[in-house]
Amino acid sequence: MKITLKLLRFDEIASVDGIELDEHDEEVAGGSMATIFERLSGRLELSSCHPFLVTVERTTVGFLMLREGQALPSWANPDAISLHNFRISRQAQGRGIGTAALALAAVWIAVHRPGSSSLTLSVNEENSSALRLYRRFGFQTSGHFVGRLGTELVLSCDVSELLKKYVADRH
Repeated sequence: MKITLKLLRFDEIASVDGIELDEHDEEVAGGSMATIFERLSGRLELSSCHPFLVTVERTTVGFLMLREGQALPSWANPDAISLHNFRISRQAQGRGIGTAALALAAVWIAVHRPGSSSLTLSVNEENSSALRLYRRFGFQTSGHFVGRLGTELVLSCDVSELLKKYVADRH
């Protein structure tokens, strides 16, 4: 099974389809693709936002966004890359695709942003499946805040640790 990340142009985000989530999962992942596109449309720092499709054998099964620099949220360290809107289609879940996508994001960071030492994200404290995935990768809680759906945990992990997971999973 060949899993890849495909960098998107900003204007392609709204037309992404094939990612089926139940209503709750879509809400905790930031809303529909159209909602994500609308939220980003007004941002000035789009060059610091990096949207990716997650594909399996060239079929779209997921999405994630990496942000850096001026596009970082207030809860992220300035030298970090932040992860947003991560989602894997319901029918593709449980097959290691989310794990592979996170590892490939770490590879992208290491290659394209070698000065960034950590990947950080926020996750709703009620999102137990996402928390299990992030904890398996070695993400540690570095803070919390009240978000639009309740308490959000801020999790961080060194990119070097994520790369070790990538190497371990390939063998």
